Amino acid sequence: MRTPNVKANEFLNRRLTVEDAAEAHVAALEKAAEIGFGLHIVSAQPPFERDETEKLIEDAPAVIGRHFPDAAELYARTGWQLPESIDRVYDPSLAGRELGFWCRTDFAAVLNALRDGSPLPFMHDPTYVSPKVKAAV
Repeated sequence: MRTPNVKANEFLNRRLTVEDAAEAHVAALEKAAEIGFGLHIVSAQPPFERDETEKLIEDAPAVIGRHFPDAAELYARTGWQLPESIDRVYDPSLAGRELGFWCRTDFAAVLNALRDGSPLPFMHDPTYVSPKVKAAV
């Protein structure tokens, strides 16, 4: 089951909000005549550098801590855990360059919500069951 903790962690490397997904589609439609067909990965901008990839696999909390020094503390207060390992990081920079689109919501927004007690910047429905799970049953 997907939990808010899992979703929050995914903003580090591959998630986006529904609102950002919709805005990305609009940006693609607006640029379609100019750029034609294209394939774009759209996700929250990851905070990591390419030279951190091996360390992300070995010790993701240490790398995350370099970028977000209070992340572990904020997560501990919530009862959440940072990912132990991150084995892939999506790169949305082509969408930024070609479509002029960057997600508004990222991992920093999640931490800001935890820091000031505001609502999380993404929707979570604990009753949602993936079609993949339904098909397997």
